[in-house]
Amino acid sequence: MHFKYFEHPEKFAVWLKLPTRCDFCGAEKRCFDGAAFLGSEPFTAICEECLLAGALREKDVYACEGDIAELQKQLQALKPHKSAGSVNRRAGEITDDLERTTPPIFTHQNWYWPCHGGDYCTFLGYGSKPLYHQLAPDGDGEEFFKNSLYHTVEDLSDVDELWEESLPEQTIDSLAAAKPLETLFYVFRSQQGGQVYTVWDRR
Repeated sequence: MHFKYFEHPEKFAVWLKLPTRCDFCGAEKRCFDGAAFLGSEPFTAICEECLLAGALREKDVYACEGDIAELQKQLQALKPHKSAGSVNRRAGEITDDLERTTPPIFTHQNWYWPCHGGDYCTFLGYGSKPLYHQLAPDGDGEEFFKNSLYHTVEDLSDVDELWEESLPEQTIDSLAAAKPLETLFYVFRSQQGGQVYTVWDRR
């Protein structure tokens, strides 16, 4: 199934190991692990169909936290004739879509999901030197990585140290490969223009 903000859930989402009864539709099938979601109303399992359909909208449960303050700024810049109230309502709607209809990402810390051009970015996977070389138009993965750091982590980053000592040398092609790493890099692509952003954290 297609999730707007999560490109490869089959590889990187937090799934339950065995088919499980979905807490929302009651069907026994492959489900996301309810323990990976945030909020005050815990549940065990939710299937892809129920998550996409917005089954979480009526509960105090969400998959992530969108960078809504930055999104509001971007929307206001795109539509300066709109009132602040209108812009904030639209930002809330987009953020609700992100937080309530997207699978959660396995992370070490909590951070804001990046946005660009008035919408949230799509999670591509976990960063590695080969991935940045692949994404860089000129093949210079190191420079591409340094330019991709999202504003929330940019000032906290020693980019040379991160590239030389922390970025994996091998492609991270599964959640199982990402989980043991002390430092994780989360790679996103914007909906418009293909701008790539990186957020990182440590255990």
